[in-house]
Amino acid sequence: MNDLRPVILSGGSGTRLWPLSTPETPKQFSKLLAGHSLFELTLARLDGLEGLVPALVVTGERHLTHVQRELARSPIEVGPIIVEPEGRNTAPAVIAAALASDPHDILLILPSDHLISDDTGFRDVVEVAATFAREGSIVTFGGSPTRPETGYGYIEVDEEEGLARRIKRFKEKPDLEEAELLSTDGRHFWNLGMFVVRADVVIEEGRKHCPAVVAAVESSLEPTGEAVVELGEQFREAPSISFDHAVMEHTERGLVIPISVGWNDVGSYRTLHAASGRDAQGNHLTGDVSLSDVTGSFISATSRRVVVAGVSDMIVVETPEVVLVLPMERAQDVRDLQKKDDG
Repeated sequence: MNDLRPVILSGGSGTRLWPLSTPETPKQFSKLLAGHSLFELTLARLDGLEGLVPALVVTGERHLTHVQRELARSPIEVGPIIVEPEGRNTAPAVIAAALASDPHDILLILPSDHLISDDTGFRDVVEVAATFAREGSIVTFGGSPTRPETGYGYIEVDEEEGLARRIKRFKEKPDLEEAELLSTDGRHFWNLGMFVVRADVVIEEGRKHCPAVVAAVESSLEPTGEAVVELGEQFREAPSISFDHAVMEHTERGLVIPISVGWNDVGSYRTLHAASGRDAQGNHLTGDVSLSDVTGSFISATSRRVVVAGVSDMIVVETPEVVLVLPMERAQDVRDLQKKDDG
């Protein structure tokens, strides 16, 4: 059955990996992992899935050229690219994709900036999720916690339904004390922000739980049959809200499938460091770098030589515009530092 349509969400401003990632070239397009971009790896992950129909990409005007360049190198068939005049979070993007699809398409909704190390395991669980989605469920994936994590939202599960479980509630990013409890009780999973759902179910649940979003997106979308579909100015009227908040927290159709496929949102230099190759001293080095007595650090030089000595667990990133230096434990501060630099 050919009904599985990947939907690649490619918005975002790239601030958490600044200055390697910028609003003009956010992290999904930066060659952060052994010369590969996260967008490229997301597309490659689809190869081998059964029943694929052409994928959709939802992106913004400033990133269209990046998307087209990445697609030109990929064997995955894509059409169309939906271009937002302004980012309005994931609910309007998902609803635009659903409206542009056949009602019976099974949408595999994926962020373009996440990393999965076990692509085969991921494809296997997607095919399981698609069977639930064909029956009218909205399936999301829950990552098995490997540590107390305050940077992720959590999903609490209820009764089992085969390989899936009913969603009891969503939990926003907890403090450390609560994260320690949630990560060990066996009932909470990391919210990975991926969904498998039939297109008509997206629209039906959207009309029920976020009608203003559906109305704004519907009025902005005029299918043209072209490779690039630009949404109209009415799209700006859509409330800026995530698909989780708009639909998943309210629907009675939600299911979660727990997975362990080496997921990483690459949402900070700490997680990028963990996902990258490291030397015997635990350092990840890029570019012209010279070290003396350095351990556990992420050091990137893009335009000149960087020399570092006598430190542990540090982030050092050099670009032609700026040099960033901070302890690994302060990796979550990068977004605020980028805002101050812009200000």
